[in-house]
Amino acid sequence: MAKDYREEFWKGLKELEEKMRETDKKIKELVKSQEETDKKMRELMESQKKTDYQIKAVTKAISELNGVWKRFSEKIVFDNIENTLNALGFKEFVISRNLKREHNSKQMEIDILAVGEDYVLVMEVKTTLKVEHVRRFVKKLKKKFLDFFPEFKGRYKVYGVVIGINFQEGVDEFAIKNGLLVFRYKDKGEVEVLNPEGFNLRDFSTL
Repeated sequence: MAKDYREEFWKGLKELEEKMRETDKKIKELVKSQEETDKKMRELMESQKKTDYQIKAVTKAISELNGVWKRFSEKIVFDNIENTLNALGFKEFVISRNLKREHNSKQMEIDILAVGEDYVLVMEVKTTLKVEHVRRFVKKLKKKFLDFFPEFKGRYKVYGVVIGINFQEGVDEFAIKNGLLVFRYKDKGEVEVLNPEGFNLRDFSTL
């Protein structure tokens, strides 16, 4: 009986050693797999950082390009708009562009401003004119312009003009309904007036 006991004991011990070796092998495989996973995660994070950097670089480049294109649009409109304004009856005005003012720690920028004897034309230039641009511009004229330019308060009529090279569908009708002059810049320096004959121009100084 003692012999059988010893045999069973050594047999069980060998089986235990075998299981421990198998367990140790699986642990090593698991550690190796985890290391590979960690490596892939680090590579993925590094790749994501590069992608984020590239996206930011592209976004910055697009923003800078849009800024350059907008300044170019303002310049070509500025150089060609006087004859159009004269044809609409606006005479002997002084015209300026890229005017900036501060009021109560806030800033306002006007793309183009034409000042006549008793009126001022505030002009917003967009490469692609959208309805939201018109909404914000009307709000600027109604609630902010004379606070930033108090020298025009009381004796000047304030008119709004929106100018675009491209137009979102329906934006010209929307701007006209809001009492604005609507100009489209075309080829060879031509500025087209989109308002119908007999149009009533809105005076924002009385609002």
